[in-house]
Amino acid sequence: MLSKSESKSESRILHLGDSHVEIGKSGHIERVRGEREIIESLETADCVLCEHAPPDHDALSSLETIRKRDSALPVLVLTADETVVPDVLSAGATDCVRPGSPELLAHRIERAIDQYRTQHRQSQTEALLSGMPDAIITIGEDGSIKCTNDGVERVFGYESDELVGSPLTELIPERLQSTHRKSLARYVKTGEQRVNWGYVETTAQHRNGAEIPVGLSFREGRYDGERTITGIVRDISKRKRVEAELEQSRERYRKVIETSPEAILVADTETGSIIEANPAAETLLGRPQNEIIGMHHSEIHPVGRRAFYRHIFDQHAERGGVTKDATGINITRPSGTEIPVEVSSNVTELGDQQVLHAIFKDVSERNARERSLSRLRSATRDLMRAETKDEICEVAVSAASEILDLSLCGIYLVDAEECVLRPAAVTGRAEKILDEIPKSEAENTLAWSVFESGEATVFDDLSDKQRACNSETPVETELILPLADHGVFVVGSVFETELDEHVHDFAEILAANVQSALDRAEREETLSKHREELEELNRINAVIRDVDRTLVQATSREEIESAVAERLVTVEPYQFTWIGEYDASAKSVYPVAHAGDEGGKAYLESAIRPNDEFRGPATKALETENVVVIADIATDPTFEPWREESLDRGFRSLAAIPIRYDETCYGVLVVHANQTGAFDERERAVLAELGETIGLAIAGIESRKALVSDCVVEVEIESKEANNVFVQLPQELGCELDLLGNTLASDGALLCFVTVSGAESSDVIDWVSGFDRITDSRILHETETECVLELRYEKAPFVTALADRGATVASAEADEDGARAVIELPTTANVRGMVEAIRDMYPDMYVVAQRERDTPEPTVTEFRTTLGESLTDRQWTALETAYLAGFFEWPRNSTGEDVAASLGVSPPTFHQHLRRAQLKLLGTFFDR
Repeated sequence: MLSKSESKSESRILHLGDSHVEIGKSGHIERVRGEREIIESLETADCVLCEHAPPDHDALSSLETIRKRDSALPVLVLTADETVVPDVLSAGATDCVRPGSPELLAHRIERAIDQYRTQHRQSQTEALLSGMPDAIITIGEDGSIKCTNDGVERVFGYESDELVGSPLTELIPERLQSTHRKSLARYVKTGEQRVNWGYVETTAQHRNGAEIPVGLSFREGRYDGERTITGIVRDISKRKRVEAELEQSRERYRKVIETSPEAILVADTETGSIIEANPAAETLLGRPQNEIIGMHHSEIHPVGRRAFYRHIFDQHAERGGVTKDATGINITRPSGTEIPVEVSSNVTELGDQQVLHAIFKDVSERNARERSLSRLRSATRDLMRAETKDEICEVAVSAASEILDLSLCGIYLVDAEECVLRPAAVTGRAEKILDEIPKSEAENTLAWSVFESGEATVFDDLSDKQRACNSETPVETELILPLADHGVFVVGSVFETELDEHVHDFAEILAANVQSALDRAEREETLSKHREELEELNRINAVIRDVDRTLVQATSREEIESAVAERLVTVEPYQFTWIGEYDASAKSVYPVAHAGDEGGKAYLESAIRPNDEFRGPATKALETENVVVIADIATDPTFEPWREESLDRGFRSLAAIPIRYDETCYGVLVVHANQTGAFDERERAVLAELGETIGLAIAGIESRKALVSDCVVEVEIESKEANNVFVQLPQELGCELDLLGNTLASDGALLCFVTVSGAESSDVIDWVSGFDRITDSRILHETETECVLELRYEKAPFVTALADRGATVASAEADEDGARAVIELPTTANVRGMVEAIRDMYPDMYVVAQRERDTPEPTVTEFRTTLGESLTDRQWTALETAYLAGFFEWPRNSTGEDVAASLGVSPPTFHQHLRRAQLKLLGTFFDR
């Protein structure tokens, strides 16, 4: 290929041939040898001159070789043979020249090179224009399109030659066409340019009618001798969309910054100066926006640590990031208040400036919540360790006061007995604000309503609430939360706005923890109480078992009474015990045994002293036969006469237990304790049972005394008005009664055998059937003058009271004037107690006489002599023979008929003698 230089003097022409060629100044000719050398030089050649003179030089062969490498390079053939011209031209020769015409040859070479270069430039231009994305449009002075490139299809949707000849207004929206025509006419006429030809943006119209934004640049030129204007049109739709999106993004960014609840500051990374601040930054920093902008970043932080904050800024300016308040980042307001913040930042370019966007988040509330949670966790641990309800309440109120910092914090616990909520713990501020911490009654108070409903409630404007504990309270608003069955948790403030969501959340969580702790404390308290009660009960039972062993071994009433007093006083919290008996004549109790206090005797003289206005616990216990308890000696009004001396001795409570068995009360056991409330229901029941056990032991002692005594005390008594069969039956029927004896049936009922004379048996039966205490009656034997009556008593208090004291009825008779009886007691028995017991049942009874009588136990010989004197010989023989013959064995060794045959008498005669002998034997024994 020839050199692509535009200068003709630089044309390089390759000559393949032997002849000498002259072309003047048209170019530089280089002779080459053979086709191989031509191939090596083609890239820099502008033209090739081939001689055709076969066989040495074959132009057709050379053309074939050249055209394989370059189809456009000019190749001229120098030949005198005109016959080969067609073949040469067909083979790709540019032209043919005859030898001997140097000027023609030079002209032909120059023309070929010029055409080659022109075509080359055009092809380059066309290739350039066809590859451009922009549309190139040339118009004439009349506004018609002269030529376009392929870009019009990409920009406007038209083929490249489709618009040629059409007016430019085809590509202009109708609303802009008039302006275009005026501008073009003015330019053609005056050359005035009112727009920047270098670059201007406007709106064009696409083939589909859509308007598209375009960028234009103009240049004046000539086309076919006519003045033209060529414009390069670029579709800027994409750029406009990007710019619009960018603008929208910027607008959103501005709105985000403006409306962000967090403070946003933008600072120059090099200078550290703040160049932008949003409204939230004004609020956080407490400064107007125009004051913030221009400040150095370190000026918004505490003065003493500015070096530290410059270091933090440099770190953020280098790579952005997040710095939480854990590192101690604070901003300072003009007032000097420091606000903890969390900083999030990123580095970006703003124009040609690198800036730091920083978001400052006020974490004061979050820090407060974290402190609250930390304190709440600590309080929860303390609540779980607290052992009592009071301690739990103090821990909770302390935590609430520390975190919430409110005017009023308190916990009220319910007093179920009095239906009132009492303050268990309150803050010191509450005590200062309120002259007196009120309790909350059950009648329509706010706290009680929350306690009953179980729903947490906020009460505003308490001064107008009639149900407030104190309508004159300075507390403006209260939040009351229930604590299940325990009470309520109250927080309040003198400012209505202080009870915010944080207060509500904290109070609810704390109240739930307090409720759980109170539940636990109550369970533990109940378990502890049960353990204590069980231990106390075991201890008491151990003492009672010891007392029971003593009672079994005791041989006298005095021994029983002393042992009981001495054993019980060893039991905590019992401090002093004594046993007394009732003196009806003096209407007082007198002590018979005591233990546990050095000055007990002096105390007893005071404790049993009669009082016209007050009856002592011991007297009440004897009268009612029930346990009487003074739970708190210091406050019980019924114990007034004896309070001072009891308290001086350390007594705080006492129990008086009647000593009784069946229907008989032998005395009273009084136990003093050194603590209040020492006698609960369970302990009372145990002591009551102990009183009955002591009574049973005393009854046994009295009975044994009666059985073994050789001397008895006879007490003769009389009654005229008693509610008794022996008094009323003779008065009603005008008869006489004589007691034969008493015995007990298998079911425990009393059977009483009475001789009635002077009345019809039927009248007697009719009368006794209406008597309350007699459940059954029957006639055992009847004559013309008297009858023997069996009376069945379900209960006979009179006989039981005598038996419990070892006494028996020796004889009893009655007539219309009244009833008389002789009662026998052991000489060691409490005669006065027996008399008082009977008088309690029959107040009109009086003692006629009292005497002692010996009752020596007869010997066997004396008994046999007495029995022998009462039996006939036949009766003695029948009784002795029957005994010796085994008649009384079971099964019998001899029948009645066998014994009768031995005696030589008839069986009826034997049975008659035997029955009479048995009657006399039994009479001698029982009537002894």
